[in-house]
Amino acid sequence: MKQDNMSTLEHDQINTQIVNYLSGQASEEEISQLEYWIKSSTQNHDYYLQVKNVWEVYGKPFNPSDISTKEALEKVLQLTDIKVQRPGFWFYLQRVAAILFIPIMLGSFLWGRFSHISKTAVADQEVYNEVFAAYGTRSTLLLADGSKVWLNSGSSLSYPIKFKDEKRIVKLKGEAYFEVHADVSRPFIVQAQSINVIATGTKFNVQAFSGRNETQISLIKGKVLVNKQNGENNSSTIAELKPNQHLVYNTTSGKKELKDENVYRYVAWKDGKLIFRGEPLSEILKKISQIYNVEIETHGKSLQDFKYRATFQDESLDDILKLLKISAPIDYKEVKRNPLPDGSFPRKKIIIFSK
Repeated sequence: MKQDNMSTLEHDQINTQIVNYLSGQASEEEISQLEYWIKSSTQNHDYYLQVKNVWEVYGKPFNPSDISTKEALEKVLQLTDIKVQRPGFWFYLQRVAAILFIPIMLGSFLWGRFSHISKTAVADQEVYNEVFAAYGTRSTLLLADGSKVWLNSGSSLSYPIKFKDEKRIVKLKGEAYFEVHADVSRPFIVQAQSINVIATGTKFNVQAFSGRNETQISLIKGKVLVNKQNGENNSSTIAELKPNQHLVYNTTSGKKELKDENVYRYVAWKDGKLIFRGEPLSEILKKISQIYNVEIETHGKSLQDFKYRATFQDESLDDILKLLKISAPIDYKEVKRNPLPDGSFPRKKIIIFSK
């Protein structure tokens, strides 16, 4: 059942049951009712995952044994000077998000409510939109030329409302998967840091997070040309990719590595999957940290190089950590978060250590 079609009473009852369950205060009857509701439709299951991801990504600032769920939510609202109007959990989250600028949507159907959109004018008078995918979420959008974009957690894309020139240029911060509408006369260009990825009609993935000196491009179909922008009118070719090739380029040293392999694991995130095939634990934790906006600290050098193989699909942060604990020689603990002077909370921190 879609949330928009639910009655206000049923909406509040379900949200109360979810919150009670996540805070460990649900009765056996509530757990049974909630499990039945979750299994009754895909929409219900997706909605439950939304609330659970938000609860875990942005943290549980109060101990349920010390304060009731309702009081905890009211206290969160007090920190943001919001007057409590009704006990709907999703209602509260919307208000908290609006004040703290924490977008909490999951999936493209909530994108319009929570994604951050801003319009700026560039020198050529083209009007640009900027879309941001909140941590723990992913978004999809359709560009004016018919190209489709999947935006990964913590990423943003700036694009014109209408492509006016002979080039279709978008600007990426983070990670995105593109299915480009074919138009040989107007190349599609993804600008990411100092890299330009040029295509006409193809499917590819670009990963270029700020603060990292590595850019990665994976090609599914067609071909792309990867250039380094050395100045306004000066560029040099880094590589031309063919299908099932993955490029890792170090923007600092200029070193590049081009591999022929099945590249689906690099783009599986758009389908809600995290696929690891023998990567070091340090790389896995870095990926998890990016998606869920959590600080992860590893104790013990031996853990950094531990190779791990697994596939996670639409798992919450807590679920992934529990599965890692079961299948790898690690344990973890969550560092208690205390409110900052301005009333906000620091980013969640997890410490990973050897068993």
